[in-house]
Amino acid sequence: MKAFPVPAFRLLLAATPLILSSCSPETPPDAQADWILTGGQVVTVDEDFSIAEAVAVRKGRIASVGSAREVSALQGPATRVVDLQGRTVIPGLQDSHIHFLSLGHDVNYEAELTFAMTAEEIVEEILALKDRLDAQPGDWLIGNRWDQYKYPEMVTRWQLDEVTPENPVMLNRVYRGVAVNSLVFEMMGIRDNDPSTWPSWWLEDPPDLTFEDKIFREPRMLTIDGQRRELSIPTGAFVGSRASRLVARPGSFPGSGGGARLVGSPDEPDPFEIDVQSVHLGALEMLSLGVTSIVDPSSRFGHNMRVYQEAVNRDLMAGLRIPAVYEGTFFNEGLPEMRDHLDGIMVNNLGDSWLRWRGTKFYADGGAGTRSAWLSESFSNWEEFEGELNRGIPVEASNDAREAQFRVAALEFGWDLHTHTCGDMAMRQTVDLYMEIMNEIRAGSPEADLRWSLIHAYLPMEPETRVLEDMAAYGIIASLNPVFHWQEGSAFLANLGPERFARTKPFRSYIDAGVMINSGSDYPVTSHDPWIGMYALTTRKSQADGEVYGPDETIGIEDALRTYTINGAFLTYDEDDRGSLEAGKVADLVVLELEGIHRLEEDPELLFEMKDRVLLTMSDGIVRYEKEGVF
Repeated sequence: MKAFPVPAFRLLLAATPLILSSCSPETPPDAQADWILTGGQVVTVDEDFSIAEAVAVRKGRIASVGSAREVSALQGPATRVVDLQGRTVIPGLQDSHIHFLSLGHDVNYEAELTFAMTAEEIVEEILALKDRLDAQPGDWLIGNRWDQYKYPEMVTRWQLDEVTPENPVMLNRVYRGVAVNSLVFEMMGIRDNDPSTWPSWWLEDPPDLTFEDKIFREPRMLTIDGQRRELSIPTGAFVGSRASRLVARPGSFPGSGGGARLVGSPDEPDPFEIDVQSVHLGALEMLSLGVTSIVDPSSRFGHNMRVYQEAVNRDLMAGLRIPAVYEGTFFNEGLPEMRDHLDGIMVNNLGDSWLRWRGTKFYADGGAGTRSAWLSESFSNWEEFEGELNRGIPVEASNDAREAQFRVAALEFGWDLHTHTCGDMAMRQTVDLYMEIMNEIRAGSPEADLRWSLIHAYLPMEPETRVLEDMAAYGIIASLNPVFHWQEGSAFLANLGPERFARTKPFRSYIDAGVMINSGSDYPVTSHDPWIGMYALTTRKSQADGEVYGPDETIGIEDALRTYTINGAFLTYDEDDRGSLEAGKVADLVVLELEGIHRLEEDPELLFEMKDRVLLTMSDGIVRYEKEGVF
């Protein structure tokens, strides 16, 4: 099997050249540190957010944190001592919501559209990808994370055709959407000038499209049966889950399209092997950003776990932890199917701190960017978009049906509940059912430790549905994706309006109310870079216009860092073992080219430079990534 080439990360398997010093004669051999990092700012993220001068590591755990003098007492003849020269050390970060499987392939073989702000810039990114990969005719070119709300005009297939006449192109939207070039339509058997090849949706929408669905069309002059006619035909862009399914994907084309391959794939791609290799490359990518643990919020009914376990078996995880993979995702599944599936897994909370199967994932509604979140008040601009009030699309409007699903997972099989809830009605339904089931569990087990979460959790303070206080009273966690506020701000602004957008994902109100919040990227919806998420937490700026929406809901860098460290560890029941730099915890830590963590609060724009400022990442006391030429 042909493997993907490994990018130029340094994965250290031997000792790094460091400054060595003599040992303290009083230090007994069994207490001597393997590592001492000293002479900088060690940000512990303990209860008091203490700042220390040095940290010692022994046998994969933190042996001591404190003053340089205190920590030096653990130095022995074999201790490797790093002079930090004023740099900053933080705990390893956790992305608490990332659909991780495709990341490695994505960052190495696909186009990143996050920073493109015009249709022309999207075309430039695809052309750059084509050149970088030396794509051959028939090779697929894939781009990710476009959002039509950010551009003066959405890119069309005809613009893409100019630079990719021989390559099928597929651009994945941030959420529920796809854009393709004309070659993809041709591979589907569709010809612009031949009406006999047009599918039923070519000139008008099919009747089963919902409020979230849109087929982009524009007028074009076509030659049909020798006559010139102007017709409004698809531009290649589709938004919404149903509209997107109208377009065939790589590997699914009839006729001549069946042999096309993905650039970067083996000549005869084995999908499972592609996933395993992608996981390895993705682990290296996350470690280079200072991320030492992740939560995958959907096992895809076991597929992801099989891939992760294979990567672990082959020692390809590179030191990245996956302390929770949620089983599912569940939508409208019947109870017999749910019982059979969960019973087949046999063991809940299977695994260890490196890979654990824990929790179930449910879907309650859609999203704000596709106008499908379940709301008590209609989306803004409904007159223009839908022509009638649009309060979104619930997955299961019946409380009884959703409660029955929750009961199977939580009461019959003992799984934690984690539910995708974007709209306030979805939040209200889920919180009400959580409270009812939690009361039942705690009636028999008063000390039951239930760390259930609302995922996304945009609108906890709407007048008709307010859930903020109930979440705090019942210990329901808000698992947030702060990067949305920056990357999808233009979509939220258009669809929710400025006032509602300003109170979306209210970071400060959650904390002040006593609700535990943690942060994740929700990649591939948005960028996997955790530092951009911290930028959103501390500034609430929208990428498109640079405006701040909800300035009273910003939080400082200390609270922001907690959401990516100790709060993430709490979500996965690991706060006693990691998430902060305290004696006895595992040595998951990151060295930053930064003179103090509060510099990121003084100048938040530095957060866009952090990929270059991560100098060293350690998990379990082993260096997993080191920037070349620093130490």
